[in-house]
Amino acid sequence: MNWGKSIALFYGLFVVALLAVVVFSFTQDVNLVADDYYQQELVYEDQINRIKNTESLEIKPALVLKGNYVELTFPQELSPKGTILFFRPSDAKMDRRISVALGVDNKQQIDFSKAEKGLWKAKLTWNQGNKEYYQEFVIVK
Repeated sequence: MNWGKSIALFYGLFVVALLAVVVFSFTQDVNLVADDYYQQELVYEDQINRIKNTESLEIKPALVLKGNYVELTFPQELSPKGTILFFRPSDAKMDRRISVALGVDNKQQIDFSKAEKGLWKAKLTWNQGNKEYYQEFVIVK
């Protein structure tokens, strides 16, 4: 084979490889942190205020993985209304939102047995009176 055919073959293989990479990249699923990421960013000042409100508490809520369930505990002086989002960074389809419903002992047990193993983030948002609060927890199952 002469050098002209070798160069043509090289460029041909290069174009085929480039097209294969482009087709492969278009078939990949791209997960954003949230679908409404840009809208959340516009009102992030509110989120900063929620975090500051939480930091000002003497005793903060706790979230602990205990076997097949997650236990959420609030201090006795708080009677919150809010939600907890179990956020899976690697797959948004696994996310689930649960309302905070504390028992008489200010604890809530949430079944976590069907959750996939790996990294989870629990995003707790609640309000007490006219103040809003936010706290994040990391869970590794």
